[in-house]
Amino acid sequence: MYIRHLKVEHLKRLRSFELDFTHRDQPRMWTVLIGENGTAKTTLLQAIALAAAGYKEVSGLAGSTVKHMSDRRDESRMSIDATFSFGPMSLGGGKAIHPHLPPTSGHKPREPLLRSRVSLEAGSTSLDASSFYGSKPLKQKEQHPDPLAEARAMNTPLWFVAGYGISRALPNALEIPTLARPSIERLEPLFRQIQLVSTGFANHFLQKDQKEGRRLGETSRQFSRMLNQAVQLGGADLFPSLARLELRGKGGARSSTSLIESDRFYQVMARGQAPVAVAGVALSHGYQSTFAWIADLIGHVLLESKTELDTTDMEGLVLIDEIDLYLHPTWQASFIPALRRVFPNMQFVATTHSPVVLSSLAPHEVVRLVVDEETGDIVQGGWSREDGRFHPGIQDTELQPDPRIMTGGELYRTWFGLEGTTPNPIGEKLRRLQILSAHPAPSAEQQRELKRLRDDVRKEFTQRLGAAEGKKAFEELKTNWGTTR
Repeated sequence: MYIRHLKVEHLKRLRSFELDFTHRDQPRMWTVLIGENGTAKTTLLQAIALAAAGYKEVSGLAGSTVKHMSDRRDESRMSIDATFSFGPMSLGGGKAIHPHLPPTSGHKPREPLLRSRVSLEAGSTSLDASSFYGSKPLKQKEQHPDPLAEARAMNTPLWFVAGYGISRALPNALEIPTLARPSIERLEPLFRQIQLVSTGFANHFLQKDQKEGRRLGETSRQFSRMLNQAVQLGGADLFPSLARLELRGKGGARSSTSLIESDRFYQVMARGQAPVAVAGVALSHGYQSTFAWIADLIGHVLLESKTELDTTDMEGLVLIDEIDLYLHPTWQASFIPALRRVFPNMQFVATTHSPVVLSSLAPHEVVRLVVDEETGDIVQGGWSREDGRFHPGIQDTELQPDPRIMTGGELYRTWFGLEGTTPNPIGEKLRRLQILSAHPAPSAEQQRELKRLRDDVRKEFTQRLGAAEGKKAFEELKTNWGTTR
């Protein structure tokens, strides 16, 4: 499944918000949401997840968050309206994948669009939902069974949507989550902190092999192959200094414990030296969390697949909060290009607070969320055709500046609203103070400016750091820069 359009009303501060996820009439494969804290980035990911859940599962997926979804400013009905389409593999599956797709007229089969609606009446704590093919719901007497609800109940393949919140650790090998409803359970990390299955799929695949009459261990071997394929295709951009995984063959990983606690990750420690084998649990948090969600994604796709797959074949939608979590800026800069190579047919909707992440995105792939100060609503912002400046409420992506050609300072200023030459609010004063303090023979005017700056900086430090810490910081400046004139 790919998302094409989202409209929400009265969802927290999203009074009336629409977002298009297409480019040149095709699903846009990457969308990154940015904005200050509290601008509903995670809420939008959750809205998409709820729209993908089906009426039987939507309230259970939302859990306790349903109590906080409505706009507290009025008593209006909350609604989510999403349009989804399907990838080539899903379309090729015919009635096995879309058993309730209405027949088409004419000779050319149409691409099925799925509409999903979720609503919450004022004062209620139970979500209502429905779905249907096409642009209009069928009349009651013609209404087919709810296609989304049935797909989730049957765990139908190629209706794939997964969600990842900020808790993305390697699982405890002794506490592998059960998977009674995998199509819903893979969305739960967006709503609560739960353990990913991730490397624990090694245990679940034995059940899959038995159920489908496969040779025991066959799916685990595919899992190992696809993980290695991800490492090779992504290269140092996906996992810096990770050369390969040793997961197959004699002594290969037959369980999740073996996979993450044995020395199976081969890491390059120094140029020209052979990689050193280390355990997954010995890797840094950046490596662990990144490997955890990528392994989880591959595992979920493989769990529902009936055929041999490469990572480049995988289809579906991935919702991921703070995609830059734990990653150094140099890693952030290359991470999304690596994911494009490894998963070219997966659609990603992600959030970030990192300007560096934007450096690999086209202008139409970035959505900046802001608060409209006149209404208090959260809206998309954009650049005006009239004055070329950024304004809330504009959704014209054609005029958005290209983050791929920007310097770091330009990214901060243009996309994140940090004005000035330094992110520090008093950075420019400190720079000027440093220059004047080092001047061997300042003029009378420069000496007066130096005194003003010294007084301003002392006050700023006191206000920002408190009296004691502010005084200490200012005394260090005087020592380092000689500001004793």
